[in-house]
Amino acid sequence: MTLLCALFAVPCFSADYKMPEFGLDVSNTDNEWIVTASGYLQATEEWNISAEIDSTGYLELGTGYGVMLGQFYTEAFVSYGRADLFDVYDAGVFTGTALGEDWMVYANSSHEWRKSAIGKSFPAFENTTREWKNTIGASYTPIEFVSLGYAYNYDKKLTEGGHRTNHEVRITLKPK
Repeated sequence: MTLLCALFAVPCFSADYKMPEFGLDVSNTDNEWIVTASGYLQATEEWNISAEIDSTGYLELGTGYGVMLGQFYTEAFVSYGRADLFDVYDAGVFTGTALGEDWMVYANSSHEWRKSAIGKSFPAFENTTREWKNTIGASYTPIEFVSLGYAYNYDKKLTEGGHRTNHEVRITLKPK
């Protein structure tokens, strides 16, 4: 499931440091609908902190360091997530650019490791899987406190072979 990218998609251009933003995602992965609530805080001009929880119980915490490179906002990020039986580690890069006042396009690429949380106690269950996750998307901000977004995700399963795709729709609310 590739939902992390959406955390970095819309809020990246926010000039309101220390003003939290909240989002709600709906995505369809392998014919399963998943709802995700997320929070985002631009702590300094460069550093941000994010958190999300989805309808499957998956919790993820992350941080990123971003800079403007010409017209493109570029951010390196890391995150840690916890599912029922897996610890999930992610490291990647996000980049996006504004197309006028209301539109933005972006891309995201990351490497994810999933490690069994019970493998330490039960070595027979110890395994690690890896995925290369990629996203392209766009967002539109029709009014100051609401952004709408769409993303297409392609995840290459490096350990198992094969791939997974999904489409994501995002609504981001920005409190005043």
